Amino acid sequence: MKSTVSPGVLLLLLYLCCVNLPSVITNLDQFCGGHLANPKGVVHTPNFPGQFPVPIKCRWVIDVSDIPSTNSSIVVYLTQLYVYKGLRFTEYAYYESETMNFGAALIKEVTEGNVFEYRRFRTFRPFLVIDFELDRLEGNHVRVLNDLLDVYGFNVTYEMTEEHPNSESCTVRDCSFAGNCLVTADYTSFWCDCFHGFSGRSCNEGPLCFKDEYSSVCHNGATCRQIGAEAMHCDCPGGYVGHNCETRLLDTLDTECASENCILQCPLDNQQQPCTCKDGTKIYNNRSRYECRIKLSNVTSLRTGLISQHGSLESIVSKQVGEQLTRQT
Repeated sequence: MKSTVSPGVLLLLLYLCCVNLPSVITNLDQFCGGHLANPKGVVHTPNFPGQFPVPIKCRWVIDVSDIPSTNSSIVVYLTQLYVYKGLRFTEYAYYESETMNFGAALIKEVTEGNVFEYRRFRTFRPFLVIDFELDRLEGNHVRVLNDLLDVYGFNVTYEMTEEHPNSESCTVRDCSFAGNCLVTADYTSFWCDCFHGFSGRSCNEGPLCFKDEYSSVCHNGATCRQIGAEAMHCDCPGGYVGHNCETRLLDTLDTECASENCILQCPLDNQQQPCTCKDGTKIYNNRSRYECRIKLSNVTSLRTGLISQHGSLESIVSKQVGEQLTRQT
């Protein structure tokens, strides 16, 4: 994300954090930790999405123990999570302070390896404690090439509910690292707000997806997905392959491969439709074919000794290579 954020996004964040939830944060620094007692709320780092002072140590306690319900749960939606160190979520059966509590169980500790593993998580206990501690900003945040993401910390939402979590929730990964995942004030709808130059429901259509203003690089109805600033991929429809989904697979139902476990591989010729050749090479999909060149440094000893016992030089080499391949499988 560029360091500049559109006025609409900032307005939504300010609305969620300040207008819609006037009594959520009741103790500690209002920008770093607090006691959250409302059925819905927002937890974010100071000055999000900008930098915050370090070292930092914050604790938020989500407490729904006073909200009457028969089967209540706390759901946290990891909508804008960019930090992958120092963030822990712990559930409690009871929590009054760091020294007076019981029933603690760690739900999730965010790391570089799992930062995008979940869109959300849920606890049926009445207390959820969010701890955040970080000693430096550098090297602890999600980044992509060309500074497309230049954001710090996190901005996540929670709600107390008896219903199933919203399956439409999203993260920055669902927005192809090219947009923000946002939620409406009533927490019923999630969507990707794309950065400049990106579009699509998942912000997957970027500059690399188009040759020009009207021509897509993906052929035959394929879906282009640009991930970050430098990578793109064409999701091919059934029956097509290739980097740009330009090659049509041969329908083998009416060929000699129909009764065999194989496909026909055809040479790509610009003068004819790919894979329409009649005399293709059979490729059995339950086998692998290896081709290599071997330079023998002492052929004389082989010719004078082993050949007389095992036949030709080719048979000796083939046997030894075959044994090596068998050991590798």
